[in-house]
Amino acid sequence: MTDHSAGTGPRLRVGFVPGVQPDKWLTRWRERRPDVPVSARRVGDPRSGLAQSSGDHGFDVLFLREPGDAPRSAPPGLLRVPLYTETMAVLAEKDHPLAAFATLTPADLEGERWLDPVDAVSASIDEVSGAVDVVAAGAGLLVLPLPYARSLSRRDVVERPLEGVRATRMGIAWSPAREGDELIDEFVGIVRGRTASTSRGGAEAPAAKRNARDKAAAKAGARSQRGAQVAGRSPRDTGRRRRRR
Repeated sequence: MTDHSAGTGPRLRVGFVPGVQPDKWLTRWRERRPDVPVSARRVGDPRSGLAQSSGDHGFDVLFLREPGDAPRSAPPGLLRVPLYTETMAVLAEKDHPLAAFATLTPADLEGERWLDPVDAVSASIDEVSGAVDVVAAGAGLLVLPLPYARSLSRRDVVERPLEGVRATRMGIAWSPAREGDELIDEFVGIVRGRTASTSRGGAEAPAAKRNARDKAAAKAGARSQRGAQVAGRSPRDTGRRRRRR
């Protein structure tokens, strides 16, 4: 993003939902593009602050959470690359017996009291925090993405991985109006594991495709070369080859 009104050069602004730890990607960006400052901020729903064009206020790219079974195609109004499926967790007050287990399944929790589900995709941070307050009071169990639960840093709540339940998925997204933006493409490449040597900017240009005329000329040249080689053989060499057969 370039903020011309402030008289500054290009910069990249990243938004992310609770549970995402973008530090490693920001570090790689700073190593690779020290000329372009990058900043990141956690928000509940970063979609509302998405910059539609270079120079707009808002986020250039954002990390968002969506249902694990959401279509692989991008949501309306976004360009999005799915990244990874999140591990889910069950939350309970700190003295609950489930704290003795490393991993749980719904069958392990039969008969337990559950709170009303909280949608980690659409609920605000305050709504999720309020539900966790109720968990801490011992009123029941709650399911959240494990990274989200750990980001809350509650000493009065214990969380354990929960298998066999509907999961959530993390993705990185940006505005369709920014398609082809060099800085966004490079940052998405870093997130996806593209190294400096394999980045689009550092890749060698592909070899030009030969047209039909070029291919025909190459074949004719090869035939001519083979004919010259045959013509240069002596009768003695030819006779030897025939006797060997």
